[in-house]
Amino acid sequence: MTTTLLLLASAIAPVLATLARSPTPPMGWNSYNAYSCSPHEDIVKLNAQGLIDLGLKDLGYDIVTTDCGWPTSERDSQQRMQWNATLFPSGGKALGDFIHSLGLKFGLYSGAGYYQCGSTNLTASLGYEDEDAEAFAEWGGDTLKYDNCYATSRTTMVDSTSTEAQSPARFEKMAASLNATDRDMQYFICQWGIGQDVGDWASKTGNTWRMSNDIYNAWRSIWRITNEVFPYYRWTQPGAFPDMDMLIIGLDALSEEEERFHFGMWAINKSPLIIGGILNGSFQNASLATLSNQEVISIDQDALGKQAQLMRRYTEEEWDIWLGELSDSRRVLGIANWRNQSRRVEVDLSSLNISSANARDVWALEDLGAVSGSQDVCLVGHELKLWVLSNITTKEAYTSSRYYAAANGTLAGTASITTCAAGECAPVAKKVGDIGPGATVTISSVSSRSNGKNLVGVDFINYDYAFETAWDWGSNTRNMTIAVNGGTPKRWAFPISGGDWYETGRLMIDIDGFQAGDENQVVFRSMDASFAPDLVGFDMFE
Repeated sequence: MTTTLLLLASAIAPVLATLARSPTPPMGWNSYNAYSCSPHEDIVKLNAQGLIDLGLKDLGYDIVTTDCGWPTSERDSQQRMQWNATLFPSGGKALGDFIHSLGLKFGLYSGAGYYQCGSTNLTASLGYEDEDAEAFAEWGGDTLKYDNCYATSRTTMVDSTSTEAQSPARFEKMAASLNATDRDMQYFICQWGIGQDVGDWASKTGNTWRMSNDIYNAWRSIWRITNEVFPYYRWTQPGAFPDMDMLIIGLDALSEEEERFHFGMWAINKSPLIIGGILNGSFQNASLATLSNQEVISIDQDALGKQAQLMRRYTEEEWDIWLGELSDSRRVLGIANWRNQSRRVEVDLSSLNISSANARDVWALEDLGAVSGSQDVCLVGHELKLWVLSNITTKEAYTSSRYYAAANGTLAGTASITTCAAGECAPVAKKVGDIGPGATVTISSVSSRSNGKNLVGVDFINYDYAFETAWDWGSNTRNMTIAVNGGTPKRWAFPISGGDWYETGRLMIDIDGFQAGDENQVVFRSMDASFAPDLVGFDMFE
């Protein structure tokens, strides 16, 4: 009898779904950038068809998401969200069926608060996670973007500072509710990167996680978000990707070169590629060509799922070098010109531990042949040069010669030492903070084997984020000057975001002014009236 009951229970038990995790970053279209929180059925269908007509579906753009503004303010008798019948007369199930009939995925939107973003009364899912997850499954939803407005109050739309607003608990609850349905869905967390250790918990909970405040139609938002994505390579892997927000390509916000920069930077950092423009017959050919570059798409969609890392920053000169691993022992090299003028830069491949390689320029669609040593690279204003390197031979160009802890230096002004727990403020479990106006950290008796320039790895606390200043000029950087042996102080912009006030990041920079011997002095100080990043120490590489 017992065996029979167990078999019967097994036969009738529901089959529970699991949160789907795409092995590569999601691609598709979302209504928000072009239509804000005012979508309706016709425009969703128009843009779904646009993915087909413009050939974008064949390139991998297969998700169609209706963002904020789709529901009514009232729930039905089963306490489930309802579609606004005026805006979506066919309802959610029929809209999903239409999208599926095109071979596309149906993307849904809600939030972990009382109301949806951009409204004062449109219901979101806080307290109704189970009911809404069941409805999403019945409508045929394939993905859910889950936002963070009205997290703590029915009157305050954006709360970025309270413990509750920063907590992962509300997002983990919806993940559990989606898991309890009979439909597999991808889960896109839109928590804005606020709080601590977002990459750690969000990469375990969702397929993607937003790591910044919203993108907006200005070049400076590209700079801000690029700085903020800097530390997330630690958590990026197949099935877990940092979301740099939707693409503003085709919205007359950027120049053609800036659109390519934007697309390329998102691709090397393994961000989802979600189009925000209007996909009709007037969509700009240049924008479409950018979105359709299959070689750049393939970088984003590479099977390794590894995010590129910032290898060098030249702040005053306004350019960066990024490098990332690709499948088949290849790498992607990104040379970013933040200056809006043409210029030439020298990229020493050996300093990146590359002896030689074959290079392909993926924007020019041109094989460059074998490259080695120092490369003279011409960049136009706001260009991101992308080379895919193959047949790579490597050789370690630099080795660490000695580590200098900031806490062992001479402090002046407001600078103060904090002792950290074991494993934090790596590698020395101490940091110097409060490096404000007039404060300095001086490290003496620094050894150098040669005169001139040395490669230095500066360890700093890369936590903090420009959420509240993002709509203005917040850059997600903290500036610090470094002077060697009494020379002219040079400014460096340190990217900040990510973990917590005890998590170390490293910025690799070339610093000039050293003298051979053991009597070098390095002075760190803040810029103007702002605070420098908390400083852990630095590694000398020779």
